[in-house]
Amino acid sequence: MKALADHGSSGGILTADGGDSEKVLARFAAAGVDVDALATTLQDEGAKSFVASWIELMDVIASKTAALDKAS
Repeated sequence: MKALADHGSSGGILTADGGDSEKVLARFAAAGVDVDALATTLQDEGAKSFVASWIELMDVIASKTAALDKAS
């Protein structure tokens, strides 16, 4: 993150107006993809992944806190 802050830039994948996302989604739908179901699945999986990472981070912090408490 520090390297990105020092040397990178984080621009959005889509333009502010959404670019051609509506056309792309229409092409997916025309190919038989249930776009609403896909969106729901991606949101659910993303939320679960975030929660798992958050729990892992909290566990690491708790472990390091306990190690520091023992050392002092």
